[in-house]
Amino acid sequence: MLKEIEIQNFRCFEQIKISGFERVNLIGGKNNAGKTALLEALLLNVAPEAGSLEILRELRRESSEALEAMPKRAWDNLFYALQKDRLIVIIGKNENQKADQVEISIESLNEVMGIRGMLSGSHDIREIINSLPKDKSDVSVITIKLIINEKRSVKSSLIASSSGSITTGSTSTTDEVPIIPSFIRISGKEITEAYDRARLDDKDSEVLKAFQVLDSSIESVESFSIGEPTLYLRRKGEKRLPLSLFGDAINRVAEIILKLVNNKYKILLVDEIENGIHYTSQREFWRVLFRLAVELDTQIFATTHSLEMLQAFADVGLEANQECSSAYFELARKLKTNQIIGIRRDLETLNYALEHQKGVRGE
Repeated sequence: MLKEIEIQNFRCFEQIKISGFERVNLIGGKNNAGKTALLEALLLNVAPEAGSLEILRELRRESSEALEAMPKRAWDNLFYALQKDRLIVIIGKNENQKADQVEISIESLNEVMGIRGMLSGSHDIREIINSLPKDKSDVSVITIKLIINEKRSVKSSLIASSSGSITTGSTSTTDEVPIIPSFIRISGKEITEAYDRARLDDKDSEVLKAFQVLDSSIESVESFSIGEPTLYLRRKGEKRLPLSLFGDAINRVAEIILKLVNNKYKILLVDEIENGIHYTSQREFWRVLFRLAVELDTQIFATTHSLEMLQAFADVGLEANQECSSAYFELARKLKTNQIIGIRRDLETLNYALEHQKGVRGE
């Protein structure tokens, strides 16, 4: 389980170290305080692949047309204050103080050409480079390296050119990486396929339990592949209806629970976890997440802007029979330096601040 992360030269972080992570972690702060960037750094720590960078581009809705028009600037937004001459360094430490260090840097094509064994599917790296435009002066390459026990290994690279981006080396797909953005809703087909994977592992009942937190009348969940694969829900005394007709909250909860039960990384990252979930359901939803985090041996990191979600989190975490450890982290900027810091609050301190209406979201 991750206990600490140190980030250098990434997004809005010049340098930050946050310690004391627990099984379930909630992150708050003002807008542009780095909440989403922290989740992205956590993702790169657990899935240090160039494909993860490509996925972050998609989640940030960065234009592919802009990449093709200005490939030299494709990776600018990843680097603090556009300092591309400096490494991005992300160091994660677990409870045994074992550290995994991820380094992200801009490389030249010649450096990438010298890396042996870099593959993309069945294509050799030289074949990939030969497929690039003839004028390679406007090509940029970003590479991820992983250091474990002082041994450095190149994981993969992402090459940007006027014809688009190409990933070399190992990569994950969007449905595999354990991050759920605040605003992008996955397709009904993707949810149905994820549900079928959960059903194969006998974990589909957790989806129904989570739905019943929001709507106690839902009594069954079924997947059908007549045309496009679709998930259907049935309320008591009613006919089946497709999931898409049940609103944003049900769809978001479906994605969160399915990512959790199908997770191969043992970590789940959720941006703005409160989105769509009515305040009357938030405590019970946290109880589901706390229980599954322990049962599945998975660590959860989520961000929020909501005082109601914060209070529900504190209430559930402080319950007498609660087995799951948890903590709240507030991101804020220092007045003198404008650098972002992470302040850890245990749940007793958080609850006291909430009860006495003290600022806990970067105020």
